[in-house]
Amino acid sequence: MRKSNISNNRCIICGQQKPGLTVKDDFVLDSIRWIKRNITKNEKGYTLVVCKEDYKKYLKERNKYIRRQIFYIAVGIIFAALLIIDARSIGAVLFGLAIILLLYLLSLLSYIPAVELPEKFISKDLKGKYGK
Repeated sequence: MRKSNISNNRCIICGQQKPGLTVKDDFVLDSIRWIKRNITKNEKGYTLVVCKEDYKKYLKERNKYIRRQIFYIAVGIIFAALLIIDARSIGAVLFGLAIILLLYLLSLLSYIPAVELPEKFISKDLKGKYGK
């Protein structure tokens, strides 16, 4: 988790400098940061957040991203399975896996990262259910 400094925060929805819920670092954000740091030499070092005003819009966009990702991967798996059943060769298996990977990468075009929710907002039921 990155250290939060309000002057370094940027909302991922509106782009303004505001306090908010910190965005979780994952492989997509780490990859983007690596490219900005090592290839473009243009890393700003912002802490990405979702401000209070944009949280509802964020939830809507995040849910849309998750639905698209599931849809693309399901279509890829179905198409790959049909291809493998029809062709029954190693080439078909590799091509089927390539299709699944391609559709997963297409789902990243609408990528919206998850946010870190503070402990006080996580219900007791969820803590018990997931062991946190």
